[in-house]
Amino acid sequence: MGSFFDSQKLPSLVLLFGMVLAFLCLRANTRLIRRGVSWWPGNIRRGKLHVHHMVFGLPAMFVVGLLEFAIRPGAPWAEILAFLFGGAAGAVFDEFALVLHLKDVYWERQGRQSIVAVFLGTSLTAFMVVGLIPLGYSDPRAAAALVGWLGLGSLLLNLAFVVVAFLKGRLWMGWVGIFVPLIAFVAAIRLARPLSPWARWHYGHRPARLARAEARAVRFDQRWGHWQRRLIDLIAGKVSGGLVNAPEASVADDSIAQVEIPLALEIAAESISET
Repeated sequence: MGSFFDSQKLPSLVLLFGMVLAFLCLRANTRLIRRGVSWWPGNIRRGKLHVHHMVFGLPAMFVVGLLEFAIRPGAPWAEILAFLFGGAAGAVFDEFALVLHLKDVYWERQGRQSIVAVFLGTSLTAFMVVGLIPLGYSDPRAAAALVGWLGLGSLLLNLAFVVVAFLKGRLWMGWVGIFVPLIAFVAAIRLARPLSPWARWHYGHRPARLARAEARAVRFDQRWGHWQRRLIDLIAGKVSGGLVNAPEASVADDSIAQVEIPLALEIAAESISET
């Protein structure tokens, strides 16, 4: 069979399907509830308490993980557990922002952090399924993949490019660059986003470069910002009360490149949290 369906990769692939399917179904469910569709069941409530779907996802992840580690089942049970774990993870990731803020921000701007969490989780799983290893590192037992200090040096160099990309506000390129080193290099040599830590540290005494960064960010957001907002609105639903459409607000708050991200990338999101 194909490389995706061997005994090693099939559980990861099934987990990915479960995660994506759960996220899409839950988003469709919440959007139908938000629209007040009469024939669709409403939220799960116990008195005045709204029971969120992450409440089901967390214990499901625990139970499935416990079964996997305790029993170590073979096929097809390993694949079934992987699918269930992926579905539970999708339910938790879909409400990641609620866990982070400890309040219901599902339809607020902060709720977009859940979309970032889903993206990170699904992309990491997908990269592993297709065989891409973080930072371009391969099996250390394969002499052709790693030649002593040269291989270690290239790994550390790519890690440095990834860190620079994050500090420059190039969050998505930096994330993909963890797995595709060339992308990290391109992100590291580009101008920083004007609200990024890199811009504050290095462009403050270089007004010409800061002006170039601001002009480029405005051009980028004017050209692509509305498409990015439409894409996120299509996936997550529109933010309550609408979004500010002014170009300067787009640069600071609403570009995908500037969206707030989970605490795991907090060093790269410092500039966003202060806007």
